[in-house]
Amino acid sequence: MKKTLFFILLSTLCFGQKWSISFAERASLINLYNATNGENWSTTWDLEKDPKNWYGIKIKKGNVSEINLRGNALKGNFPTAVSGFTKLEKLDLSSNQLTGEISTALSGLTTLVRLDLSNNRFSGDPTAAILPLSQLLEISVGNNNFTFGDIETFLQNFPNVEVLDLSNIGLIAVPQKISTLNKLQSLNLSNNLIAQNFNYLSTLITLKELNLSGNQLTKIPTDLSTLTQLTVLDFSNNAISPSFTATLANLKNLEWLCFSGNQMRSFPSELSQLTKLIHVNFSDNQISGGFESLVGLQNLEQIYLDKNLISGTFPSSILQLKKLQMLSLNGNKLSGEIPETIPALTFIDNNLYSKEDIKTFLLKAKSRADFTYSPQRYDEPKTVFANLGTSKTLPQSLSGEEYQYTWFKNLDQKTPSTAENYYINNIEQEDFTDYTCEAYYFEVLPNELMELSFFREPVTLAQGLGTAEFKTDLAVYPNPTTDFLHIKTTKIDIEKVFIFDLSGKLIMTEKTKRIDVNHLPSATYIISIKTSEGVKSFKFIKQ
Repeated sequence: MKKTLFFILLSTLCFGQKWSISFAERASLINLYNATNGENWSTTWDLEKDPKNWYGIKIKKGNVSEINLRGNALKGNFPTAVSGFTKLEKLDLSSNQLTGEISTALSGLTTLVRLDLSNNRFSGDPTAAILPLSQLLEISVGNNNFTFGDIETFLQNFPNVEVLDLSNIGLIAVPQKISTLNKLQSLNLSNNLIAQNFNYLSTLITLKELNLSGNQLTKIPTDLSTLTQLTVLDFSNNAISPSFTATLANLKNLEWLCFSGNQMRSFPSELSQLTKLIHVNFSDNQISGGFESLVGLQNLEQIYLDKNLISGTFPSSILQLKKLQMLSLNGNKLSGEIPETIPALTFIDNNLYSKEDIKTFLLKAKSRADFTYSPQRYDEPKTVFANLGTSKTLPQSLSGEEYQYTWFKNLDQKTPSTAENYYINNIEQEDFTDYTCEAYYFEVLPNELMELSFFREPVTLAQGLGTAEFKTDLAVYPNPTTDFLHIKTTKIDIEKVFIFDLSGKLIMTEKTKRIDVNHLPSATYIISIKTSEGVKSFKFIKQ
């Protein structure tokens, strides 16, 4: 009998040591794997191996201490199997395709310190599941479909939180209780509807990273001037115009600053005082000059100035920055000589550089890590007028057999035409839209193949008479617009107004000079105005 018991005990010990964790925790991991479509994960698990070798799993003292499956293509509902990890300290399921409500199975993980469920498709109110996790130092639940019943009560239960992501949860103001989180180091309030209560942020003197992108800011909040420990500040995708405040001047420790997608016409005057800056992003604004204000920022390594109003020659003053490694100027109107001293990573797509400009630079055979120059644009936008049943030729300026031509309708639908100019016979209603031409060129240079596509700025075929046939002024403003379009005319009466999308589909008709377009989705449209003297069309952008 004793020998039998000894054999059973010995077998149990040996069998129990097969894995680095208990059979119960291993079974919970396998359940999690199966419940989230594990066979189709980006990085799968070999279930024959010890769990310590599985992707995203960390073991501490025989227990699963960390599950990090960020961006691993998990699908399904929240995995209730997590309740089996009684010593779990970090759970990261972010950037997957998980759906449904957060199970209360989560609430039993009382040792959890880090929780990241952001960038999924979860719904409901996660408060009941998360509230019992009093040890949490990170709560990242942004960019889901959550609806918090009482965000103030939720926040007051986590006074020690250091990382907080509340992006895209429908906030219309900064929650008051955020002001009590005096250990907060990273705060993400992006993609909400916040335009007020920034004074609740002024007490967060330990804050190092702040993301206010995608809200409703029209200026830099002065309340942020006390956040002197900030190293990262993101104001992108708001409606900020340049205005002087002392806010930025106080943020001497900033290393990363983003103003992309605003209404900046110039760089903030205080920018030159932020001498620790390494990265700045002013893409998608209305900046045309003032690059000298960057010259004093000698620690700058990365500059983004895409989609601005920079025209003429290359802004060479930027090249005085000795540490500059990356410069992006895509989507401007630059032309002419490209300096030899550009950074190793330089991007100048969608400017107005000619074939000769690009070729001359490439022949200098400088060592470059990444120099992106194709496509380029050419010609100015043009409107050509015609009537139904007539014929018309749409022009572009490049010529010669050295180019291969391809014409596109609606800017993206490839047509059979490979001619220099685009001819339309017997025009039908669906032909009234935008067209562009790609002129492709390649040449084998001594050290590389030069491949370059030139895209003509759109030529619009519009119904009615041309500009020259109008004897009086006619204008549409503002453009872009967010709510109303106004038609300016002093001598002629408006008979009817038509608005089309870029496919030629009629969206709406009006008879007034003030047109409400607030309900239209953000896109580019054509407005055609019929008067006694004919029809004139304009392109406008609804933001």
